[in-house]
Amino acid sequence: MTYGDWALLQDRRGRTYLFRLQEGGSFNYHRGSIRHQAIVQAGAGKQIATPQGESFTIHRPTLEDYLLNMPREATPTYPKDAATLCFLLDLAPGMTVLEAGSGSGGLTMYLARAVGPAGQVWSYEARTRHQERARRNVSEFEDWGNLIWVEADLAQAELEPNTFDGVALDMMEPWTVLRASTPALKPDRFLVCYLPNITQVITLLEYIKTQNLPYLLERTLEVLHREWEIRPPVAHPRFQQVGHTAFLVQLRRMI
Repeated sequence: MTYGDWALLQDRRGRTYLFRLQEGGSFNYHRGSIRHQAIVQAGAGKQIATPQGESFTIHRPTLEDYLLNMPREATPTYPKDAATLCFLLDLAPGMTVLEAGSGSGGLTMYLARAVGPAGQVWSYEARTRHQERARRNVSEFEDWGNLIWVEADLAQAELEPNTFDGVALDMMEPWTVLRASTPALKPDRFLVCYLPNITQVITLLEYIKTQNLPYLLERTLEVLHREWEIRPPVAHPRFQQVGHTAFLVQLRRMI
């Protein structure tokens, strides 16, 4: 670890603290402080303590850590949903994926990792402030150099046919962009929508049916994430759990 890197400290209760290492900086805690220089010298995977004896472990933050703590203009796609969405799109290194909208950049980073440096992520966002925030969040944590940012309404886009290996729609009314995005999706590949409310899911599926769009509904699901507290001999689910976040609707483009 060196100055400019992100660092994550975890205390004995499992609480985490994310910050960027700075020359001359310090991490301040209610039971003492730790100089950034000492964290750099110790390195990731080590323990460190304040002069008052409060102990922390040092880590390089994961993408999940960063996503849950980064600045945001919109509610982020939770890591459990973002990872599952990449799985439902069946992404692999070198593929090209279309995203709308950019939000705060959380899902964008998961997509960028999935397709790797040889792939591409086209991220459409009509709101300037949201895309600016997404671009900053990505550049400050991890930029694969495979992102193409487009500040525009996807519904008005003219895309090349059969261009994308997957389409991810994280927007309130995804049916408004299906006319533009459907021809651009390769046949037998997947479009996945991230929708907080079941009424949105119903509206989407009714629109596809009434408009006779070439999609086969694969599945509609929500990702449940249940953590457990293990302190032998006691073991029980954590009292605070992540509840419902969204429904994921997986559609396959047919001819």
